[in-house]
Amino acid sequence: MRVRAFSLISAAAVAAVLVTAVPAAAEDKPIDPCFDGTLTVKEVLDACAAFIAKGNDDKALLIRAHSVRALGFSATGSLDEALKEMDAAVAVDPKRANSYFMRAAGHDANKDYDKALADLDTAIELNGEDGDYYLLRGRVYSHEQNYDKALSDLNKKIELDPKATNGYSSRGALYRKRKEYDLSIADYTEVIKLDPESAAGYIDRGWVYVLSDDLDKAAPDFDTALKIQNSNALALVGRGLVKSRQGEPTDGSADLRMAERLEPGIFDQVRALGIK
Repeated sequence: MRVRAFSLISAAAVAAVLVTAVPAAAEDKPIDPCFDGTLTVKEVLDACAAFIAKGNDDKALLIRAHSVRALGFSATGSLDEALKEMDAAVAVDPKRANSYFMRAAGHDANKDYDKALADLDTAIELNGEDGDYYLLRGRVYSHEQNYDKALSDLNKKIELDPKATNGYSSRGALYRKRKEYDLSIADYTEVIKLDPESAAGYIDRGWVYVLSDDLDKAAPDFDTALKIQNSNALALVGRGLVKSRQGEPTDGSADLRMAERLEPGIFDQVRALGIK
């Protein structure tokens, strides 16, 4: 498994990556602690620094060591340090597409979109068959509100990975921003078909139904999401809002209060969806 793009992720997520960061070693050859998922993030950072310092002729292992340190720094919120590690990974092998991809994710998180796009252009030039490269570039274009280019890249992601939900969910979000609600609903419906046991697709589709003023369809989506994940704050806000709009203004107040207790600031997320 290759190390994938990073954002500000949890220590648990880093550990999951570390477990599979390198192939299993032979029984008589212990795995370097840099790639040991049983360590804390700090221990991994230190172990990888030691691994890099002692030198290694295996470029793949050296790149992975820098990439794992990038993931660790990202998990602790040290994004500038993470980017330095990816600079080093790129320097080890300038022809390795995934290093540019990971660095682009860091630039995107830093809102340095020009650098993110430059890295993604390079990654795609080196390997134009990886759908995740188009997915991330589409998201960066969307952040820049360049929706036409974003749509082109998200279409390519779906063409390459038609069974992956993240392409449809990202395109659904883009259509929502463009107020093309029927197309957005169609994409979130596809997400639900591909992963009916996840609450996310129902929640996303429910909010688009709210935006299109189809509360009768929004209500069952939020209900289904809460059956799957009964403490999801975004679904609780959705159900509360629908209750309030369909009945008395206070009908959804219990759901709204519970959502705010579970996740302070949840109403800012709702407003970011375009809900007034």
